[in-house]
Amino acid sequence: MSAGYHMEDEVQQQRYDATLMSRLLRYVRPYRYGLAAAIILLFVVSVVSNTIPLLNMRAVDGYINNPERVAVEAELETSGEAAPALVEQIDRLREGDLTGLHRLIFMLGALMATQAVIRYLQTIIVSYIGERTMLVMRMEIFAHLQRMSLRFLDKNPIGRMMTRVTTDVERIQQTIVSGMVQVANDLFSIVVIVTIMLSVNWALALITLSTVPFVFVTSYIFRLYARRAYLEIRKLIASVNAYMQECVSGIRIVQIFGQEQRAFREFDRRNAAHRDEWLRQVRNYAIYFPTVDFLGTFTMALTVLYIGYQLLGAQMWAQTGATVGGLFAYLQWGERLFQPIRALADRYNMLLEAMASSERIFSLLDTPPEIESPPEAVPCTSLRGEIEFRNVWFAYEGEQWVLKDVSFTIAPGERIAVVGHTGAGKSTLINLLSRFYDAQRGEILVDGVNVRDYDLESLRRQIGIVLQDVFLFSGSIERNIRLGNEALSDEHVRACASYVNAARFIERLPGGYAYDVGERGCNLSTGQRQLLAFARVLAHEPSILVLDEATSNVDTETEALIQDAIAKLMRDRTSIVIAHRLSTVQHADRIMVMHHGEIRESGTHQELLRKGGLYYTLYQLQYKDQDVSESNESDAAGFEVSGDVLP
Repeated sequence: MSAGYHMEDEVQQQRYDATLMSRLLRYVRPYRYGLAAAIILLFVVSVVSNTIPLLNMRAVDGYINNPERVAVEAELETSGEAAPALVEQIDRLREGDLTGLHRLIFMLGALMATQAVIRYLQTIIVSYIGERTMLVMRMEIFAHLQRMSLRFLDKNPIGRMMTRVTTDVERIQQTIVSGMVQVANDLFSIVVIVTIMLSVNWALALITLSTVPFVFVTSYIFRLYARRAYLEIRKLIASVNAYMQECVSGIRIVQIFGQEQRAFREFDRRNAAHRDEWLRQVRNYAIYFPTVDFLGTFTMALTVLYIGYQLLGAQMWAQTGATVGGLFAYLQWGERLFQPIRALADRYNMLLEAMASSERIFSLLDTPPEIESPPEAVPCTSLRGEIEFRNVWFAYEGEQWVLKDVSFTIAPGERIAVVGHTGAGKSTLINLLSRFYDAQRGEILVDGVNVRDYDLESLRRQIGIVLQDVFLFSGSIERNIRLGNEALSDEHVRACASYVNAARFIERLPGGYAYDVGERGCNLSTGQRQLLAFARVLAHEPSILVLDEATSNVDTETEALIQDAIAKLMRDRTSIVIAHRLSTVQHADRIMVMHHGEIRESGTHQELLRKGGLYYTLYQLQYKDQDVSESNESDAAGFEVSGDVLP
């Protein structure tokens, strides 16, 4: 990370790290008993599953191809006559074989039913633990992000944070929970199969295992190529997503300048690169899986050849113990042996990917919040609204100072306007007052207490901010006014909306206060969103009101409603209004003019005009085509306080 804030998003695979794994297992630890139960169940399933070929061998060799019955039948055929004793013996043996075969079939059915039940329980346990682990991890990351300062969020795109909360967490869950259990299952299967095979016939077991070293070598080579292709695919898909998001977000500019074909060609180029890399990965798999399948088939061929030679050479029967049932059993065990061996290669790749994801997640979680409440925070239940900036210096980057030795005082209930060119530092004052950032030098006091000493949440609750770009959440109008505060009654919500002139448009909407505003309030006009923002601020009753370009980009009629709402909001509150349009601030108690991070002038509208300084110049630039007296008359409604009162 750069400067402790920028998070790298390069897709890479991290080597196995015991420290990272230990931290990851911390999320699983509360469910360790459930995980242990799932692993034990898997071991039982592995034993039960691999016992089935043994029973099949017993069914073939002990009952279907019973050597004793076969020998008696052969003796009967060679005698040339139906000896009653031999016929009776054959009937007795057949009856016994059928009884034994029925018993084995029942045992096989019972084992398969047991296996199904155990696998069901194991799947439920693992899924529950995995989802709970993912929930806890995601909530921890989300809670941490909510505590981070705007400086951190400015340096890390939203898409990157979304990846941390979604994709990275899911990959870790799949590897650490499901992956751990599956690896245990694979290892159990290998151990159980090899043990049974060696105990039944060590010679056949060695033949079956003869190609396993080649499988491991093939898997290792495949893993190297697959890892490179995987990393490249992730980089290319990230490039495709980033370009698509940029084009869709800026579709108006693309269409206005007729850049659709150029955008299409660039997207086609990136998409084609991603396609080609995917095909390269497909070729890797197309070589790997047939190779492993060939080795498995070759092993089966060796098993068939070995047992065939033994069975065809009758003199070797007793020495080798080779049987038809053994042939079927070892073919089944051989097939089952190669499945977990092949899967382990993929699971190792998943483990390395999870290491990379965990490193990025813990890098985020280990980044401490820059702005927090102090250990003994001062509760901020109510404020008189006195604000003081003392020799404040602030820079977003290094020593590129946005504010330079800024000092001023705002009395309780005073209405202050801040004007100046873009980049003068107006909005930065609000960011510092609300502690979205902390000043590098100087102090900011509210009611005589440094804002750093207040409880952060309660301080921000006392500051109501309405921005030029109003942010509304998907959902109803009532939900956006209430903003999660269930203590606000329906009557209070409606009264606040009526007070700021929002009720007249709300009541005309389908559903009224239940109307869905859409994503970011897309179903409402700019003016409607601003009136709704005023209602939201009023409903939460802040002691300090901040308006940052809150009257921009609206028509004359809506602006009149907004100006009236502003006047009502500002009554009996310390208010700070930031504006480019001087017509909206002429009736403030005091106007501060900022230029290059400094307060150059301060006074009322008329006082600043008489000075003939920077404010006068700004005013002349905005009204050079109008007579000053005419503009004063047209803007006289600027901050006239309405006589209405909130019910």
